[in-house]
Amino acid sequence: MTLLPVLMGYLIRSQIPHENSNPINRVFVGLYPPLLEATLRRPWVPIGLAVVTLAITLIPVARLEGEFMPPLDEGDLLYMPTALPGISADKAAELLQQTDRLIKTIPEVRTGFGKSGRANTATDPAPFEMFETTIQFNPRREWRPGMTPEKLVEELDARVKIPGLSNVWVPPFRNRLDMLSTGIKTPVG
Repeated sequence: MTLLPVLMGYLIRSQIPHENSNPINRVFVGLYPPLLEATLRRPWVPIGLAVVTLAITLIPVARLEGEFMPPLDEGDLLYMPTALPGISADKAAELLQQTDRLIKTIPEVRTGFGKSGRANTATDPAPFEMFETTIQFNPRREWRPGMTPEKLVEELDARVKIPGLSNVWVPPFRNRLDMLSTGIKTPVG
């Protein structure tokens, strides 16, 4: 509704030809009466074709899982705990520093940088009780033998146990997609 009129304005510079002078239009106008007559003589043929087409489309739909996003290993992790509502700015800063220190005690963690509340932007309506810490890991070759991302999340979750905080560990890109698609925080979405 918006693109087609603009394209017509750019692409159709001369007069629009009559529909009978267009060869493609003549072919379709010529095919319409015999196809209509055949359909009216045997109405079950097009209905059967529609049912078969629907059945064929059900095969790939049945193989789809609950979501289209494959698991991502971005090499980073987002820690998003939620504190109790009404937390003061001082207490939020103290908890954020405490969680950042605990996260950095894991040898595979290169950096952990967090924020509490909203950033200086209109698109981040987060309250003080919502923390976001982006964790960058060292390259895999520097990890302890046998360490996997899943084991790291388990170890981080066990290390960062602070009363009043509910932990959430999720890849950053995945979290942003979930929050944009649902409008709410990842675990609830």
